Amino acid sequence: MPATLLDLTVREVIELHPETLPVFAANGLEMFTDEEIRSSFGAAVRLRTALKAAGINGDLFSRLLDEAVTAAQPAAGGPTSQSRADRNLNLFALLPCPLKVPLEQAFHGFLAALPEEQRATLTFCLEGNANSLIDYADYADHFETAADMPDIIITPGFNSFFHRHFVERFIKTGQFAGVNVFAGDRHLAAMGVTDPDGHYTMLAMNLLVLVVDHTRLGNRPAPQSWADLLKPEYAKSIAIRGNRDGSFCETLLMALYKDFGGDGLSRLGRNVAWGWHPSQMVKSAGSGREDTPAISVMPLFFANNIKNRDNVGIVWPEDGALVSPVTMLVKAEKREELRHLVDFLVGPQVAGICAGAAFPAVHPEVDNRLPENATFKWIGWDYVKKHDIKALIADTNTAFQRAFRGETP
Repeated sequence: MPATLLDLTVREVIELHPETLPVFAANGLEMFTDEEIRSSFGAAVRLRTALKAAGINGDLFSRLLDEAVTAAQPAAGGPTSQSRADRNLNLFALLPCPLKVPLEQAFHGFLAALPEEQRATLTFCLEGNANSLIDYADYADHFETAADMPDIIITPGFNSFFHRHFVERFIKTGQFAGVNVFAGDRHLAAMGVTDPDGHYTMLAMNLLVLVVDHTRLGNRPAPQSWADLLKPEYAKSIAIRGNRDGSFCETLLMALYKDFGGDGLSRLGRNVAWGWHPSQMVKSAGSGREDTPAISVMPLFFANNIKNRDNVGIVWPEDGALVSPVTMLVKAEKREELRHLVDFLVGPQVAGICAGAAFPAVHPEVDNRLPENATFKWIGWDYVKKHDIKALIADTNTAFQRAFRGETP
């Protein structure tokens, strides 16, 4: 088997040698037997990276693949990987669910308007962020060179592309370049959306706000700031985003830790009773059920879609809606070559789609439909780059969960 097979994407390997699929299934990479995952995430991950992330010995796995190929093609006359080893996705976008469909439609419209010769050169994959079997950002800790990655990567939240390994190896060495010259509209400009070092590009942001169910709040005052969530009168009355893997909303936990330290996380943990997906919060708000939160921390998109609004209020915190970024990375060496694609992604059409879904965009010509006095709470580029985000997320989650579970520090 040619050594360059390890440099192909997982999708390319299986397309080239479908007889190797059982090897993936039997050796810890069974998620790639799913055709949808293979066509999306498999197109953005090289086999070498996938093996490293899974802790699988590359030489041993290569021998297993070689045995499968030899058994299926004893004459060794099958296709070769040599001509495909240098292929790479131009664009991989892992999009928040409310943005996937409209942005995908706009992207295909953009492609249709390109000259045929330009269109033929673009390779891409746009995927939703709700896939529960695989997290593309997890591979960021295992990339060895920029060639292991697509030329343009769009991801939401504080993911592995902010981890120290990635920042030291790829960001601080200048291998990615910011491409957005906009500072945001009159609301966003003050918060500093532009990376001062010119590496990351913030396309839009997912805003977290407070939703209050007055039928559950009773005579207690509604919280007006993030600090109010730490008050003892809200004990076991709050819902925040929580995942099945036991992790909670890193945007909220890091912001409160930055302002109030470990004590703030402990106080929040004592007040939170539910770790839910925002869709669960939307369904429970205004339902009148006793087993529902008085206060929910949820994205503005979900808050705007609450149906039972009679006794439910959306509170824009006095110290600002919490910002979770939707970020784009562009390889510095590809910035000019892919200028037409970059201009589309940072342009008014994409920004308008984001704004329409309650993901405020930084393009100044777009109406983000925000309250006139809207303010924002952004952890800041300086804080992100100076801290080990991976360790910070783990440590804040652990400190919060001790109090959430009622454990003694």
